[in-house]
Amino acid sequence: MNDDPQKTEKLSIEQQLNLQQEALAKIYKSVEQTRKIMLWTGIISIAMFVLPLIAVAVLLPKIISTYTSSFNVFTDSSSIQESGRTPSLSESLSNLKELGF
Repeated sequence: MNDDPQKTEKLSIEQQLNLQQEALAKIYKSVEQTRKIMLWTGIISIAMFVLPLIAVAVLLPKIISTYTSSFNVFTDSSSIQESGRTPSLSESLSNLKELGF
């Protein structure tokens, strides 16, 4: 019988290395999945912050102009006072259409 202690020790070291390689492959796969998840989480987080800012930058001037134009209707009452009459419903609706409502 050939029971060489160096050979059994060498085989056990090779087996240990194979087991470690398998474990490293599993760890690498897990790390890559985690990296992809973190990447997409970062992209989505940035998008959820930046897209509303862009929407506000685009829509805010229109909202402000609509809001201030509604005050101009109240402050521009000199034409109503001069004529001594209140505008009809159709005139009011046409004024609102001109303002973009």
